[in-house]
Amino acid sequence: MTAMLRSFQVTNHRSLAEEQQLRLTKASGPVSMPVTAVHGGPAAGKTNLIDALGQMRDAVLHSITQWDPYAGPVRSPHRGFPDRPSQFVAAFVAEGVPYTYGFEVDNADVTAEWLYTHPRARKRIVFERSGEQVKIGPMFEAARYGVAAVAPLVRPNALLLSLAGQMYAEALVPAFRWFESMLEVQRGPADLDAISHRLGGHLSRSPENAARLLVLLRSAELGISDLLVAEDDPMYADYLRELDRDIAGLTQRIDRCATSAGYAEQVARDTGMTGPLLERELTNLMAARDALYARMVARRGVGLSLVHDGIANPFDIGDESSATLALLRLLPTMLDALDSGRVLAIDDIGACLPAEETDRLIQLFQNPETNTRGAQLIFTTDNRGLIDRGNGRSQRTRTSVWQIRRNDQGVSQLVSV
Repeated sequence: MTAMLRSFQVTNHRSLAEEQQLRLTKASGPVSMPVTAVHGGPAAGKTNLIDALGQMRDAVLHSITQWDPYAGPVRSPHRGFPDRPSQFVAAFVAEGVPYTYGFEVDNADVTAEWLYTHPRARKRIVFERSGEQVKIGPMFEAARYGVAAVAPLVRPNALLLSLAGQMYAEALVPAFRWFESMLEVQRGPADLDAISHRLGGHLSRSPENAARLLVLLRSAELGISDLLVAEDDPMYADYLRELDRDIAGLTQRIDRCATSAGYAEQVARDTGMTGPLLERELTNLMAARDALYARMVARRGVGLSLVHDGIANPFDIGDESSATLALLRLLPTMLDALDSGRVLAIDDIGACLPAEETDRLIQLFQNPETNTRGAQLIFTTDNRGLIDRGNGRSQRTRTSVWQIRRNDQGVSQLVSV
């Protein structure tokens, strides 16, 4: 499964007042780098860049359901330019098809929105929206009814892609699902309940997940020898096991389809399911599993505790050091991204962790043996030591490096290193 992000462009979000573009491909080629590092000093704008990507994702997923229908779009313009529009653009690959999606918002409405595909490097319009007018591209006549049916229903202050994804307008579903399932943004302060929930969900999926995570945790030399989580609630246990079996079986089928054209053709004949449709079904199963686990946790909690070397009584997560909490937050998120081929953006990746440990985590994405599904890591750091370890300077490390600076006008600028 490959959910490649090729570039991200933002204009007028917090300190990113002027148009800034983060390219994730090597030179002008089509292949994205597994790791992209953004370095800068304090208050340079690193957090604002990751926040902009998170803001774009949030807008796609929630503009219909969570934005106030009687207020303007949710945005955070530069304080020096509050009346200028904000713009977000992402170029990515969803279900094997290259897309470019973008939108522009001001204080009142969505002023523009567009979605293009790029088969064989030629741009094809899926839709273009300007104010209340929506144009559907001539190559998408077969999808015209679905898109045209939802277009009149979209509010002026919400995104058409957001509504189309909620109502399953087929032509727009791959792009919507990319933001929903294949992009994750980790930003903001750590929350103990969120860490416990994510960690418990990851551990409960399979013994292999638990064993792998524990190996990485032990090797960090934090004194942790084991992780304990409550057994699944009997009310949910059978359903969770059934979903886990289905997920494992479908993952094996997808992997086999990717390596055997004959097997992929047989699956298509027998089930009518192509590779992209199988991957779509897999994300559906994973989402159902996460939702069911969340319901179980809401009923009885995660029941997480940590066993330390030489100490008989296990620790609650709130008793752990800041370094341990930082690692517990990162590990399941990174391992889930590697397992699914997801794009993962992390702000201030090395916070509270030694540089050696942070570098070891980054290497999980750099190494083709541990990153078999083409996952991508985007991270920010103010630790020049992480960058000077050779990252971005050779094919072996497979990393691109950017620097972000803030000028005398309080405007952040992004430059390739």
